[in-house]
Amino acid sequence: MLQEIVIYCVLALVYFCLLIVIFSPSIYAVWLYIVSRRVKIRRAGALRIAVTTFCINALLAYFVIHLAFDYFLTTKVAEKDALAGQTLRNAVVSQEKFFQSHGRYYSVGPVRGPYQDGQGLTVDKDVILFVEPHWDKARGREAFNAYALHVWGKSLLTSSEDGKVIAAPDESEYFDRLRKKMILSVK
Repeated sequence: MLQEIVIYCVLALVYFCLLIVIFSPSIYAVWLYIVSRRVKIRRAGALRIAVTTFCINALLAYFVIHLAFDYFLTTKVAEKDALAGQTLRNAVVSQEKFFQSHGRYYSVGPVRGPYQDGQGLTVDKDVILFVEPHWDKARGREAFNAYALHVWGKSLLTSSEDGKVIAAPDESEYFDRLRKKMILSVK
């Protein structure tokens, strides 16, 4: 808990410093306007310069935020989700190999990486994996459900019956509860 508070405080400080860097010309122009109002020599157009500088800085800040959130942040989130998908594929292969030698699936977690077990399962750092075996009544055989998500990712990933990795639907209440359960169980 204390670690999260420190992380958020440092993050807020970094954003505040970036805000000051971006708006520093506006701060300087406003300061010049205030000083020009206090001295006896009046400079015409100081307010216009301050407002123009602020508008230009606001436009610059908009484009910087747009660039950061639309290009850099989304690619990082996609990388984190891909890492969770790779871990989920590794879990499916490990489960199938274990089933071939023992005739059953084994449960995993939820565990948060880095994690490695004796069956060849490797969970990467900050990836949460949850595998639960169950009896498939429709097919009359053993089966398992595997779920993975990255702590900094967006999607909860699940494996389909043929071993493909798919994203769970966001609007599903079951997957929303499962996501919260997985995150809260590994804090």
